[in-house]
Amino acid sequence: MAHRVISLKYRPQNFDELTGQNHVVVSLKGAIKSGRIGHAFLFAGPRGVGKTTTARILAKSLNCIEGSTVHPCQQCPSCREITLSRSIDVVEIDGASNRGIEEIRNLRESVKYSPIHGRYKIYIIDEVHMLTQEAFNALLKTLEEPPPKVIFIFATTNPTKVPATILSRCQRFIFKRLSVKEITTRLRVIAEKENIKLTNDALHYIATRADGSIRDGESIVEQLAAFVEGEITADDVFKLIGFLGSNFYLALIDKILAQNLAQVISGLNNGLEDGADPIEIYRGLTNYLRAALLLKTGLSEEFIELNTEEINRLKALPLDKEGLISMLEICLHFEEMIRRSVNVRIAIELLLSQLVLNMPHSQEQKSKNDSDARASLDTSDLKRKIFDPLQKKSPKLAGIVQKSTIAEDAHNVIITVEDEFSEKQLIDNHRIIESIVKEKINPNHSLIIQRTRKTKQVNGFVDAIKTLFDGEEVR
Repeated sequence: MAHRVISLKYRPQNFDELTGQNHVVVSLKGAIKSGRIGHAFLFAGPRGVGKTTTARILAKSLNCIEGSTVHPCQQCPSCREITLSRSIDVVEIDGASNRGIEEIRNLRESVKYSPIHGRYKIYIIDEVHMLTQEAFNALLKTLEEPPPKVIFIFATTNPTKVPATILSRCQRFIFKRLSVKEITTRLRVIAEKENIKLTNDALHYIATRADGSIRDGESIVEQLAAFVEGEITADDVFKLIGFLGSNFYLALIDKILAQNLAQVISGLNNGLEDGADPIEIYRGLTNYLRAALLLKTGLSEEFIELNTEEINRLKALPLDKEGLISMLEICLHFEEMIRRSVNVRIAIELLLSQLVLNMPHSQEQKSKNDSDARASLDTSDLKRKIFDPLQKKSPKLAGIVQKSTIAEDAHNVIITVEDEFSEKQLIDNHRIIESIVKEKINPNHSLIIQRTRKTKQVNGFVDAIKTLFDGEEVR
């Protein structure tokens, strides 16, 4: 018997076998049970998540000899023909290779004929967004008023390219990416049936590499089973498909944190020598930084889709949310350059260099900067408490205070000015200013007015005259 690839051998044949698309299944089952079958459906979603498979199952349910049912018998001629892609009443069309107006004209002629065996004549058009604008226009009238017993099912990975006039005439179903957990569960069942032994880590990394597509995961399992004797491990996954695991990315992040550019570039080179694509390295790095940020925000670990060891290592990174956001911003600024660069490797090296050179400060330095910032805010607040009430009494004095340096110790508020004129003005009004200090800052504080040794060499006299007359700060 000829070998059948896993993705075809274990292709779901009824609604209950579909993985991860319960919202679509429930809706379609309800339509079949109630007899409310639309004449056009649009199945949109990423690759390998079950769009065409669901279209076939829907066709079986509608054309099964037992009547429209959510549990097709799989035994009648109609069910068997659809399973083998030989049904005369279920026509599958590749939108990419039949995208012109002539092909759609032929389709319009064929829809005039009634189904031969089944109740409905069903047209499944894959990648419908590849049709030309003229082809869509030719299809529009037929889609709006199709002949009785004709159903269109469109599948696409890019619904934004389907004209609104087509979309408005279809019942839309959005297929979601499958989670790592859903893919892992499905692959484990298949591996047991095929007597393929995989470690839990290997399954996890295969599901991660599948990137939401169950078909991609099945293809990777089959590839590994053909080349690995015995149990398949995580190392086998890394070697065969050029996929880098968490150890590579977490080690790379550690080297970036250590600000050791030579080791960072050396680590990148090791990853490239292991067969990883530079763009894949970029995506992996940003995904792990994103995961670390989400963990720092307290998000549920189930949402992160990493194993326990990876989560614990990301939690242990000596970076706060601000540091991770800064690193992610740098990565995203390089995304366009990396995507368009002729030499992607140089672009990745430049990105890593920027991450090293722009590493967030250490926690100790950050604490010092925060302390300095608080001190600056405190000083500004101290000045405001004196300036605001003084502005009402004497704009001239308020202008002098605004230009001064103000500090506070345990018993005093100290105003430091730079010129003799300002010092004299404040001393002459010492009582007014001190009353504000006691009222607004601390009733037990005294006021000290002093002058710095440094004086302005230029424009000092002009500044003094301007302050004397209008109390404004000289900019």
